[in-house]
Amino acid sequence: LGIKELIGKGTSSFRHSSEIRNFNVEKGSSIVNRILVAPGETFSFIKNLGKVSLDNGFKQAYVINKGKTVLDVGGGICQVSTTIFRAALNAGLPIVTRTAHAYRVAYYEQRGFKMGLDATVWAPAVDLQFKNDTDNYLLVQVVVDPATAKLQVDIYGAKDGRRVELTDPVVSNIKGAPPDK
Repeated sequence: LGIKELIGKGTSSFRHSSEIRNFNVEKGSSIVNRILVAPGETFSFIKNLGKVSLDNGFKQAYVINKGKTVLDVGGGICQVSTTIFRAALNAGLPIVTRTAHAYRVAYYEQRGFKMGLDATVWAPAVDLQFKNDTDNYLLVQVVVDPATAKLQVDIYGAKDGRRVELTDPVVSNIKGAPPDK
């Protein structure tokens, strides 16, 4: 399949998370682990994850819905999509679809990450997609370390000489948080 080496890695921390959110992070990670992406194929997080429901084993945890933090099924799966986004970005793969959260989520900026490196998902309308524009298959491998609360996504393929350089984010239109209710 032409898979020879690590071409991109993404990490994130979930040490801030509740036990239930951690459960959803681990469940979502196990589903999208070891996905093969053929040359020319577009990876879809939502397609690979499947239906997020209580019947499929997900639990209720906090999510952002319509600009508010509320309990809903699958809270925590954005941690997985965010980490896959970072790996695809670091591999230099074209990002087809990616949406930031409705507001800044501070824990995505832990361990030195700049703002803007998150990817929210909300089936079926909001997805994370990247294209395999290489000549070889890609392997998406997800590693969860509950002891250190670290999530890591490795994308394996074959290096083709592309170079990735991330610049600092441009911040504008800053608005303060509304009063607590």
